[in-house]
Amino acid sequence: MAANPSGSLPEQMGGWNELRAAYRLFGEADVTHEALSVGHWGKTYQEAQEQEAGVILWIQDTTEFNYNAHKGTTGLGSTSHSKVQGLMMHSALVVVPHPGNNEVLGLGWQHIWSRAQPPEQSRFTGCESDKWSLALQQIGAVSQEGQRWVSVGDRESDVFAYLHQARALGWDCLSRVAQNRVISTPSGERDWLKRFARAQTVQAHKRLELRGRSGQPKRTIDLNVSWSAISLHPPQPGTQTSADPIEGWCLRCWEDEPNGLEWILLTTLDPAQFSPLDQLEWYAARWLIEEYHKGLKTGCAIEARQLATAERLITLAGFLSIVAVRLLQLRTLSRQQPHRPATEVVPEVMVRVLVIRLKLTTAQITLGEFWGAVARLGGFIGRKSDGQPGWQTLWRGWSRLQDLCWGVELGAGGG
Repeated sequence: MAANPSGSLPEQMGGWNELRAAYRLFGEADVTHEALSVGHWGKTYQEAQEQEAGVILWIQDTTEFNYNAHKGTTGLGSTSHSKVQGLMMHSALVVVPHPGNNEVLGLGWQHIWSRAQPPEQSRFTGCESDKWSLALQQIGAVSQEGQRWVSVGDRESDVFAYLHQARALGWDCLSRVAQNRVISTPSGERDWLKRFARAQTVQAHKRLELRGRSGQPKRTIDLNVSWSAISLHPPQPGTQTSADPIEGWCLRCWEDEPNGLEWILLTTLDPAQFSPLDQLEWYAARWLIEEYHKGLKTGCAIEARQLATAERLITLAGFLSIVAVRLLQLRTLSRQQPHRPATEVVPEVMVRVLVIRLKLTTAQITLGEFWGAVARLGGFIGRKSDGQPGWQTLWRGWSRLQDLCWGVELGAGGG
């Protein structure tokens, strides 16, 4: 599967007997998504603990898989689109932030479920918003002295119970604000969060590069930045009515133009210790988990898999979710460390084969040159207007390169 991520199961297995064995494996009661994943999660957790003192980002996000075309698959549930049947997935991607060079360690936790499952099987005791708290509970309390583990989330993570749970476990949070909650200001007055944030004067400026969306190129924008301490009140009424307020800071950045970008963030990281400008970079790193989802859907073609039940699809995702991490790591390195020698990251035989196949002028190619050459194998032209190669082009080229390397290795063995 790792060698040919986007191939179908028959293509990946290589023969009828192997394919039948794979189907039997997916049907075994003890071969589950979690059982296949815990080794990787544990290794990622260990690597996070071994990092030097500082900030570790645990970027959480939810996506959905569309299996509407698979009419014979049983056990699928609804998605955000009422007429689409599929599966839901929530992940925590672990990232070590460096200026211009975010390092993807791996997955810290992941849960996949069907909305057709009973609540006890989907593991949510109340509602699906429990997924944010569940992730932190499963990963565990922060125990590494000198480290700050930061759970990063979009507007969907603006859940008071999750924020409260995070603080109880020693986690920090960096979340996009969705709810206009009641707060206490530094002077002790009650106010509304969004109104108070928008009333703060400019304290700094930040130039931020945003990735392109919907076919648009990436762009660089200049932002105004302000921040202030706040005390977040529990929602009234609700199950958290008697909970203690959450002490934190509101952080706002915005463009000086109509309909320009605006982020209002809630952070538990003291701006006196952790620069608000750095925190904006950490929130912008959320694009990595969105790229991970694209890798699963496009690079690993997870939505094209045809299995008889939702349970078997979830099991298959136990393999593909880890394969997608490796693909994301390789692509991220090629963009953030393009001048690094390719042989430090990928096998030497792959570099040699690529150099010969494309008649490159030098055998000592960089990681950026290697990845560009892989995209060329997949049909990428590389004109100035083409931008960065996409997942499909990259993994088409990656698959062709794997085939060439197998031929070389078989030939060497036969000789």
